Amino acid sequence: MRGRHSSSGARDNGSNRSIRNGTDERAVSTVLDVALALLLISASVLVLGLYLEDGTEAERFDGTSAERTTETLAATTLSIQYDVGGVESSDVYVPPELTPPGAYERAEYGPATGLLADAAVTNARIGDHELLAYGDEYEDAVDGSIGSALVGADRDRDHHRHRVYAVAVWEPYENASIRGTATAGERPPVDEDVGSATIAVSSGLPPLEEAAIRDAYDRGDDREEGIALVAELLAERLVEGYFPPEQSQHALESQGLDRSLKVYHYRETAAAVGVEFDDPDDEGGPLSRSTANATAANERLVYGERGPETILDDLQEWFGDEDEPNGLAAVIADDLRNDALAPELKEIDRKYDDETADERVEDLLVESIALEEATITVQTWEP
Repeated sequence: MRGRHSSSGARDNGSNRSIRNGTDERAVSTVLDVALALLLISASVLVLGLYLEDGTEAERFDGTSAERTTETLAATTLSIQYDVGGVESSDVYVPPELTPPGAYERAEYGPATGLLADAAVTNARIGDHELLAYGDEYEDAVDGSIGSALVGADRDRDHHRHRVYAVAVWEPYENASIRGTATAGERPPVDEDVGSATIAVSSGLPPLEEAAIRDAYDRGDDREEGIALVAELLAERLVEGYFPPEQSQHALESQGLDRSLKVYHYRETAAAVGVEFDDPDDEGGPLSRSTANATAANERLVYGERGPETILDDLQEWFGDEDEPNGLAAVIADDLRNDALAPELKEIDRKYDDETADERVEDLLVESIALEEATITVQTWEP
């Protein structure tokens, strides 16, 4: 994930790896991680300072240049501290019996642009439903760290001050109802002359290859089935990214905060896609500690309560007004067809006959899906 390191990944549901492993080797590794982080941060500050204050006129930082600011952010390693205690405000969160002081505190370091992209993914919503209660805390930590890193970089060689505003946007496909954003800095006034630059960075989520998209679409007997099968594949990759099976299984089987946070994340995501889990305290369900099954829990999020074998049989309910989509695959299929790509699909039908239209729809899906990317737009201006 872009070379970032953390005591807990933002999409790890806040679980603390050192607590989970609890070994002397991990303790040593943690010390080395912190030392390396401090070394990288010191080096990045030194490089940034030299870039600003030394070298020829042509090499110095130009505060009005959005492109230069973007390059600086991409090359600067930052450290952030944040708190995941916001989960306590959620109705579905059940805290562990014992919560030691500082248990909710987390730290992460990496490129500034990578951390901002992580904040966007952590802030993801499905429609109006927030997936993680601590997304704002993470975003604020990234915002503050970027602001501190740019102190001194917001003035040009004539000491004119310039402002910087950065926006990260992540959506798994164009115009998706599943979307996350994060910002750093102050939004520029509408009447200012603003420079702008946009780059694509990794979202940290697994990619969906073109060949896989085309294969899924081609397995459908018609357009509706093709879209549903692509939505199924997309949902599987999304859930895999947010709930890595091995790590999630470990957390569900554990005790204490790791388990509480993971169960919270599953239940919050389930509510966003119209799915319910059995009470985690009742034996037999995939979230129960004694019968924990991350694979089954992930399938429930993807396919809903009906299961994978009925995905094509439920098309009429998904695409009609009779029922709300149940499971992430259904949510995505409904969104692709009726909202996100609806104008493009209508235009394709207007221009082409059935066979050519089918090819254009397949191309549209390939072009629209970018699960593994987030975009960052940096704006600079002189107040």
